[in-house]
Amino acid sequence: MYFDEFFEEFIFNCQSRNLADGTIKRYRKMLKLLGDFLEQSKIDDLDDITTKHIRHFMLSLKRKGSKETYINSHLKLLRSFFTWLLDEGYNDTNPTIGVKFFKEKKVVIKTFTDEEVLRMIEVAGIYKYNNRKVNTEFTRFITQRNKLIIMLLADTAIRVNELCTIKNDDIYKDRILIKEGKGDKERFVYLSNPVIAQIMKYNRVKKNNFDGVVIDDNLILSKNGTKTMPLDIQVVIKKLGKEANVRKEIRCSPHTLRHYSAQTLLKNGVDVYSVSRILGHSNTKITEVYLRSLETDEVLINTRNKSPLSLIKRKK
Repeated sequence: MYFDEFFEEFIFNCQSRNLADGTIKRYRKMLKLLGDFLEQSKIDDLDDITTKHIRHFMLSLKRKGSKETYINSHLKLLRSFFTWLLDEGYNDTNPTIGVKFFKEKKVVIKTFTDEEVLRMIEVAGIYKYNNRKVNTEFTRFITQRNKLIIMLLADTAIRVNELCTIKNDDIYKDRILIKEGKGDKERFVYLSNPVIAQIMKYNRVKKNNFDGVVIDDNLILSKNGTKTMPLDIQVVIKKLGKEANVRKEIRCSPHTLRHYSAQTLLKNGVDVYSVSRILGHSNTKITEVYLRSLETDEVLINTRNKSPLSLIKRKK
């Protein structure tokens, strides 16, 4: 197809900019959908693509049952693609300019309860093989690693990609330097005492398990001593969630633990700006989505002792 060469050059440009694998994967998916749409519409020249075609492309996704958030994310990717075409001189106009986003529904993010997170940590400490508990250096490594995975994601709100790229040298006593955050932005995340203690236990069993073996310098390792991939982490959390009897309506994933961490920080009185910094968001509007998900009762309890008159009394 005529457009394939532009698609591949754009993907190469994304790779040379060191964009995350997940971002590149989304670009590929979007370009495949766009390519199929252009072929069906019998459009074979860049200059023939108009704003009307982009609107029709978005509407075609909606007719297939795609949600507004999904379609809007594709429009964002399309804008980046056509901006690149313009910058490279391959196109004279950007047909995505003027195309409005679909109005998105106010989504309430449901996540784990404190009890569910504690149960997941507890079941992570039990490794079973053929329905019996096993106690070897390897199983001690697996259990301590899985406990650390849950604890880090639940306590620091880091992304799964960030977790997989943490090096041992990125840990500074009570904090971790996240070097490969979204958009290549670096930030520190704080480590609580329980997590610091778990890192110490994990490093001890990791050293014993891989004694004499050359391993990667990543904090979280696979059973072979290599870097753990996001998909591996997702499988671990899904398995632990099932064993911990997490509610069926809750998606057991690394991102749900990120939601849990963000909502818990807000419930505990941490301001939106600080939570935004911890999450690595580009602005507080993204973080405010978590505020909408707090139950009314939770908001009332958090504000009860912070009302103007209550504070005046305390000053007296």
